[in-house]
Amino acid sequence: MSTPYPHLLSPLRVGAHTLRNRVEAAPTIFISLVQLPHLRERAMRMVEDRARGGAALVVTGEITVNFTDSMRPVVDDGTLIELPIDYHDTDTEHARTFAEMATRIKRHGALAVAELSHLGQEKPLLADGHHPVGPVSYVRQDGVRVDGLDETGMARICREFADAAQYFDAIGFDGVMIHYGHGWLAGQFFNPRVNTRTDEYGGSAANRARFPRRILRAVRERCGSDLLVELRVSGRENIPGGITVEENVEICRQLDGHGLVDMFHVSAGHYYKPSRSQEFSTVFAPNGLNADAAAALKAAVSVPVNVVGGITTPELAERIVAGGQADVVALGRQMIADPDWVAKAAAGQRDRIRQCIRCTVCYPGPSGEHETDPADRVYPKLGSCTVNPYNVNLFSHHTVFPEDMPPPRGSRRVLVLGAGPGGMQAAIDATDRGHRVTLVDDAERLGGTLRMCDTDSIKTELLAYRDYLIREVYRRDIEVRLSERATPELVRDHAPDVLIVAIGAGPFLPPIAGIELALPGWEAFFVDPATIGARVVVIGGGLVGSEAALEWARHGRDVTVVEMRPRLVPDSLGIHRTALLDQMSAHGVRSLVDTSALQVRADGVLVDGPDGERLLPADTVIVGLGSRPRSAEAQALVEAAGPAVVFVIGDAQQARRVGEAVTQAYRAAMSIV
Repeated sequence: MSTPYPHLLSPLRVGAHTLRNRVEAAPTIFISLVQLPHLRERAMRMVEDRARGGAALVVTGEITVNFTDSMRPVVDDGTLIELPIDYHDTDTEHARTFAEMATRIKRHGALAVAELSHLGQEKPLLADGHHPVGPVSYVRQDGVRVDGLDETGMARICREFADAAQYFDAIGFDGVMIHYGHGWLAGQFFNPRVNTRTDEYGGSAANRARFPRRILRAVRERCGSDLLVELRVSGRENIPGGITVEENVEICRQLDGHGLVDMFHVSAGHYYKPSRSQEFSTVFAPNGLNADAAAALKAAVSVPVNVVGGITTPELAERIVAGGQADVVALGRQMIADPDWVAKAAAGQRDRIRQCIRCTVCYPGPSGEHETDPADRVYPKLGSCTVNPYNVNLFSHHTVFPEDMPPPRGSRRVLVLGAGPGGMQAAIDATDRGHRVTLVDDAERLGGTLRMCDTDSIKTELLAYRDYLIREVYRRDIEVRLSERATPELVRDHAPDVLIVAIGAGPFLPPIAGIELALPGWEAFFVDPATIGARVVVIGGGLVGSEAALEWARHGRDVTVVEMRPRLVPDSLGIHRTALLDQMSAHGVRSLVDTSALQVRADGVLVDGPDGERLLPADTVIVGLGSRPRSAEAQALVEAAGPAVVFVIGDAQQARRVGEAVTQAYRAAMSIV
């Protein structure tokens, strides 16, 4: 059967191995987490699902090659964990656990690859007595001493990479990805702004590649040619003084040939600047943003080139491979969103793929990148995938495996009120459980507040997710009733066995004089843009208000945000916050923090801030203070349900993000017995 993705789904010889297609599941978890009893099965399934879903290679995620000068904390539920591994002993519980992971990947026809790294000068100073090491000795900005590597230190690290590679080879892995990107040790030697050595390891590109090449040679000499060696590099670092595309190409030329590398893997950026360096692409960055850097490298080296970065659709992946920019595409967060991505593309089910919306909820990234972040570095807790409530993995809110949920004892009549993302997800899953579902919404079409995506220029990927949910609803035998208000009378007339209340929330309007003259934030997306004046004041600088401010600034409006707290988007940290604030600055959005709105007037907003009271002239005032649950309406619906089992989910219960509503919907549907 012909496929619309002939290049993407064709095999490829890489080293001693043949890939069944051109898709790699990129590393998204620390492999050491599989050693923790409460995470073990979830981590196993996370990688196994990607192999079962059709990926040709599954990379398990970073592990350091030593537990001394490359040790770093991994944060899990507030506990610092890093379980040291003895790479010289394959007869341990650690080794057996890792071996099981490799087995579970390989039994589905994928290659199992372990990612090896050394942090170099970026190692945090822990209470372990080990200072970070790097190309040269110096004192970091945080006061930590970095020790420059001498011959003895370099020889030791070469042995450690070889030890780790041999260990994973011996327990059943097909290959290793050696991490030379994101500002780690080898990348530090690449960069002439960091590597200022004057000996044979500094200066020319050939000299700066000398130690990284020694590492590869040590691995190859120890493990032979059968072990697949993939080399991850930052095609460009996108930071001041960072490695450029041209510099990366020149360094990689020095590492190419001699059988040292089987495939180059082009990423980007720096670990501690994940947003600004585009280590992670955000909704504001183009999809496939590293393809040009990969193409430049592919033209210069003799082995296949892989590329990662914002690749979420098979159409884009096919263009990258067919156009010769790369031989393989790597999917990271997209594999969290839908590990069956390859299988669905191959089966002609493109419209059933859950596309990653690049919201960065799954991996928020460390704080400290934006100037207004808290002074102390914070690692926000890993979140659940916004669009995927199904796969039980490290990023899930739910911890119960689907097969452990009680099977329905019969087919129930389920009434779902509200057709936003939560309501649609609940209707989909309840139907799949064999129940008879009616979905009611007072709008003329499905989508709830996600109907705003029609006009929101930023949320194009969220729009794709909304449309995916709509397609999934209409794919099923669900009775959809639109333009019908959810009332207690409707509930009583329907007399359901199960009622799911997903009616959402209304805008939160503070008790400010003249607030009736303002437009609630999300409603601004449903009005004729011509009615939004040239001067816009947004009351509220949280996520809702800041995103609304950016949207209208992108439409050419003069926008000012008023926030009573000390900084904008105060409840967020990490990648999206930095990207959002940087975009606001780039589009000229002004902000007043520590400032309260006193009155909305026809000619503007009276505010009180550090400089006293003043009037901000405005033609349009938008209230971006989030939502308030429709608690009274929800309670009236609940009371009308009589003996029915009732679930109140999403914004109807408490103002939530899309992913939280979707996960609650899944739980509710799975609980109907």
